[in-house]
Amino acid sequence: MQNEGIALTTDEPDWLDRPAMMRIPVSSPAVVGRLKDFCKPYDFVLAPVIREGDLQLAEEAEKPILVTRFNKNSEEWSGATYYNVRTGEPCSITTGESGADNVIPVRSYRSVVNAYVNNAESKFNGPDGSQCHPWTRGILQRMHVVARGHRYCGKEFKRKLEQGPVDHEVECKCKLYGNGRVAADGETLRQLTRYSERQIRVGTGLRRDTIRLIRHGGQAKPSTMQRITNFLSRKLKPDDQGRAAPRRSKPNALQKSRT
Repeated sequence: MQNEGIALTTDEPDWLDRPAMMRIPVSSPAVVGRLKDFCKPYDFVLAPVIREGDLQLAEEAEKPILVTRFNKNSEEWSGATYYNVRTGEPCSITTGESGADNVIPVRSYRSVVNAYVNNAESKFNGPDGSQCHPWTRGILQRMHVVARGHRYCGKEFKRKLEQGPVDHEVECKCKLYGNGRVAADGETLRQLTRYSERQIRVGTGLRRDTIRLIRHGGQAKPSTMQRITNFLSRKLKPDDQGRAAPRRSKPNALQKSRT
């Protein structure tokens, strides 16, 4: 806040430079499977947030996942022993610079609080009307949303670490549900107007109500839509830009005599 020109009259709290921790409940099979050698089910562990950019790792898969026993006393977090879930080796943490391989740099609460200033409010627009980004300054305004389709999403959401310690992402994601159906695009609908309902039914084997649903922009199964696509592919030349292939008339006797 001081970097933004806001003066603070109170003293800084003593926990500001302590390592930032995430409490992970060991209550799901995914978490128990990853932490079965470090804790018991229905227990809690602490996981520090690894500082991005300070580790020289060849692959993202080698990124350490550190856990330690749960402790409410934050003064003991810096000196506690942590274990890398990937390798099982003990290590230490530091909020400063690290010069050893077994000392992992982690984020402090100060760095987490400072990062909040640059968090983009993606659901709002800036004063200029464009989407809010980390460098937006000023009074935000509401973003107008035009719904083009409906997608079902679950009410529940879990952080990635609660589903299973894979990495240190803390973004919340909700579960999306889809019916797997698709709708014909504008070009397909335009090509279908060249044929009668009977021709489409004979060429695809689909029922009349299904054909009417597709021609009116409704959704159908991908396999059903593939039958429509195959029907149009047989009827239209691939290089004729959607125009029907003209039929070649048989040469008459006069044309044969000239040839």
